[in-house]
Amino acid sequence: MSETRTDTSGDLRLRMLARAMQEAAPGMPASKGQRLYQTFLQMIERGAWRPGEQLPPERDLAEALSLSLGTVQGVLRQLTTAGLLDRRQGAGTFITKAGDIGANVWHFRFRARDGQSLMPFEIRVRSVEETAEHGEWSDFLGGASHIVVDRVIDVGGEFQVHSRFYLDAARFRPLLDLPVGFLTQKNLRVLLHESYNAPTLRGVHRLNCRPLAPEHAALIGCGPGEPGIYMTALGYSFRDAPISFQRIVIPSTEYELEILG
Repeated sequence: MSETRTDTSGDLRLRMLARAMQEAAPGMPASKGQRLYQTFLQMIERGAWRPGEQLPPERDLAEALSLSLGTVQGVLRQLTTAGLLDRRQGAGTFITKAGDIGANVWHFRFRARDGQSLMPFEIRVRSVEETAEHGEWSDFLGGASHIVVDRVIDVGGEFQVHSRFYLDAARFRPLLDLPVGFLTQKNLRVLLHESYNAPTLRGVHRLNCRPLAPEHAALIGCGPGEPGIYMTALGYSFRDAPISFQRIVIPSTEYELEILG
């Protein structure tokens, strides 16, 4: 990969990276490559580099860290495969932008009757609250309380979908201070990455069909007991740690549901 060399002698983050490599904590891998991988991961996780920022050139990293160029390149390839870095031929290596991850990880949508075009949708945020109630979300996320973003999604004026999006309150409590209108316009996964350096790197979906509970039926304009789809979306972030829990209720519909990620 061709790169333009730059003066990184004053780059505080590069010095922090070098110091962290030299002062490896107990339990850190003995392999220099794996130690660099873990150290990079910790620094990205803590926000040392923000989405879209460029890393120093590979040769500068190798010289500053007293590592071979091959070792550095191997670690950058691993981080790229994990979805954390974007390596561009001739340009360098960048922290993956929020939109690049948010657009592709466990996003669901509906296809129109032609099977090609997508159904338009409109989101309405009903509430953003903190709850101490326990359920599947708390078993998955842990923590004493959780932020719940309650939304109704109108799909092309044809039907409605209900979503409850759970996050750990200790980390994401500032969401309570945001205007509801702001959250209406935002992809929540992109927001978490941009504002909290908390990307969703992997998603798991679980679906089952069963009669709609009365409270869910009322939210999506259906009758109690009518058939529906209950989807649980589990989001994972750095180190495959749980980051979000989403429960989605979908009425029986002829429109095809497509899940990405």
